[in-house]
Parts: sequence; structure tokens; C-alpha cells
Amino acid sequence: MSKRYTKNFLVNEFVCSCGCPHGEMDPKHMDLLQRLRDVAGPLKVTSGIRCTTYNKLIGGAKRSQHIPDANGLCHACDITFATGLRSNRQMLKLYTLADQLHFKGIGLYRARIHVDSRPGRRARWIDHFWNWKDT
Repeated sequence: MSKRYTKNFLVNEFVCSCGCPHGEMDPKHMDLLQRLRDVAGPLKVTSGIRCTTYNKLIGGAKRSQHIPDANGLCHACDITFATGLRSNRQMLKLYTLADQLHFKGIGLYRARIHVDSRPGRRARWIDHFWNWKDT
């Protein structure tokens, strides 16, 4: 049986894409993510934990919440719907649900959203590739 963070999320969904064993997901973040899944339906994790090397390779932010903190905890993931079409309208719905659940950081991208439980102030952003015409 695979190890789980929550009833619907497996640990291996969040490991760094380079295969390194860095970090664990923050339990508070995972509780919020499970709550989001409970209202939104099945979700697919497209990016979870990132080591600094992998984050730099893909052009991630220098202070990315995907990189584990000093305690080894990662506070972010990128998600999309697990099934069906991923229209801009659906991404906006997921973004809105994440905001209602009080994720601290939320970023809107073409076929995914970023959610995080960063310490401090909230942050919201929209990727420059987002197309409002498709909503």
C-alpha cells in the first residue's frame, strides 16, 4: 500500500521530478488541499516538491514555495482537474474555490493553478500566457 498524505493524495504525487528525496509536504497545506479536493472533485498534482537544482532548471522563482524550507517542509503544489477538459472557465472555478479556502498564494496558469500555504501575506498572480478570451 502506498504512503498517503491525506485520504486522496499519495506521497509519490509530490516528489521532486528530478527523483531526489528532498522534503515533505507541509501537513497544514495538505489539509487545505484535501478540503479543496473535497469541494472541487478529483485533482491531479502537476508539480509538488522541488529541490533548488530542479527549480532553477525549470525557471522557478528563486524563493519558490515549492522548495522545502529550513524544516524540510514544502508549502506549495500546482494542480489541475484529474479528469475531463481543463478549460479556462474550469481553472477560474478552481482558483475561486482555492481563494475561498484561504490558500495564501494562488497563481493562475493556462491549464493549472498554483496553491500554497506560505507564511506571511497573501499573494495572487496571473501568468502572462493566460487568455481571458477563452473564458
